[in-house]
Amino acid sequence: MRNKCILFLLLFTCVYGQNFFPILGGQRAGTSVFTFLKIGVSARAVGMGEAVVALQQDAASVYYNPGTIAQFDQTEFSASRIQWPAEISYDFFSITRKIIGRHYAGFSFGILHMSPMMETTEFLPHGTGSYFVFQDRFVALTYGTRMTDRFSFGITLKQVEENLAGSTMKTAMLDMGTFYWTGFRSLRFSASLSHFGPQAQPEGTFEKNVLDTDTGEEKTVTTEFEYFSPPTVFRVGAAMDIWKTAHQSILFSLQLNHPVDNAENISTGFEYNYGNIFFLRGGYKINKEEENASFGAGLIVPIGKLKLRVDYGFANFNHLSDPQRLSIGLAF
Repeated sequence: MRNKCILFLLLFTCVYGQNFFPILGGQRAGTSVFTFLKIGVSARAVGMGEAVVALQQDAASVYYNPGTIAQFDQTEFSASRIQWPAEISYDFFSITRKIIGRHYAGFSFGILHMSPMMETTEFLPHGTGSYFVFQDRFVALTYGTRMTDRFSFGITLKQVEENLAGSTMKTAMLDMGTFYWTGFRSLRFSASLSHFGPQAQPEGTFEKNVLDTDTGEEKTVTTEFEYFSPPTVFRVGAAMDIWKTAHQSILFSLQLNHPVDNAENISTGFEYNYGNIFFLRGGYKINKEEENASFGAGLIVPIGKLKLRVDYGFANFNHLSDPQRLSIGLAF
């Protein structure tokens, strides 16, 4: 087993050294749609810099890696409220449970929304009296199975939709993930592919003015909207308890992220655990332009057979106001 781990690390080093994933940088920034899917949905995960692909934290973990769903012994529920910049809110919830034997299922839902905004024009900059709404949302079903005592696999199917002032765009997407315990202490490796799917375009048509090459005059034509790619991201990471006593432990995680519309970046995170009751977390993202450091805290309160979890997460943004997250979870 140890030889397999060493071989995996050597292969990973060689692949990364040969720049197997091209450094896209800003070459494709802003070319994908449904970018709300990039927002971290879990306060617990964000507190660790979202370096959680190899962690089975709670029901929200299936958003980062569907393979974690088969690592839960109890039914898990997680709900989050995220206060995004510009008075935009993001609500998310997820529930997972064991079906039978080694088979597990989950359901999750997320919606990015804002209050109705007044319509303005160049001639009426203070408003026309009409209002419009903007929403991004997804609904997802997850299935996972524990193939062996050490290895699990999961897959998520989701429908993603956007509504901007009555103009809608929708598509189906796929998430896949694996989770593997190496057998060396608490070390585990995981990999996931998220938001994979076909290109999408807004529904309907629009009119635009073009130059008629034959007459040299301007004319109006009706055309369809362009197609855009989803924000697919590949993650691979590892995590291990680097220090542990009878009542305390420190968990460290490391993760490589490869998005299709930006440069590769690395996430690191740690979690201090005191008696499986109180948690302190920190994280840092390397080569991520807008956000870098993050921190958080959590508390688990036993209520009979239930376990109530409350988590807080804070992420530092370089230009926008710093978003804050609050998550509440139940295990039963």
